[in-house]
Amino acid sequence: MTQPSIVQQFRSMVVDLENNPLIKVMKSEFNPPATEKELNATQSYFKLTAAMIDFYSAANGITIQWERKKQKKIADGGLAVGYINLLSIQEVFKNWDNIIYFDKNDAYKSLHPLDFFIDEACAALYLDGSDNPQVYYHYLGEEMSPLGVDFEGYLKLLLKSRGFWYWHKAIVQPEYVNPYVPMSVEETNFREIMPQLFPDFDASDFQRLNNE
Repeated sequence: MTQPSIVQQFRSMVVDLENNPLIKVMKSEFNPPATEKELNATQSYFKLTAAMIDFYSAANGITIQWERKKQKKIADGGLAVGYINLLSIQEVFKNWDNIIYFDKNDAYKSLHPLDFFIDEACAALYLDGSDNPQVYYHYLGEEMSPLGVDFEGYLKLLLKSRGFWYWHKAIVQPEYVNPYVPMSVEETNFREIMPQLFPDFDASDFQRLNNE
């Protein structure tokens, strides 16, 4: 049996969210495929991987937002929402000067946002000259941490996480570790709430990296 394409998997995920009695889908938008001209324009800047070509040839960006129908306060079980904002190929590979970085020596200059899931944070390709760049979690102006995956690996984790609010923090090594509170609020929410909403959730898919 042929494996569904990655974009088909995202479409199936939306159907599953809509059929979940605990979830309300707020937004679901699949952009038309990138044109050959748009793909070629990017190829002149960066040689796209096969996974990138497959994705953007099927959908030039995806936006999905959902929330738990009966939200709870943080103290009573936390915020349960999902945000996915996979940018178009033109946006990913544009010049991010004065948005992600602010001078030529900025440490964040090589980051190109891929999934701008919330205004202050994103998952970004780190274009360091590699043929298959890694994806980093980036809190704008403050933090960048590898997620240990490439473009294709990120999309697979995104499907498994359903874009849960700050799921990335279950993987990245925090800059400061409090021995009394080892997990952030975001990670605690993710690990505690996901099994309540999605019985197929497997916490082992989200192992913390050692970024030291």
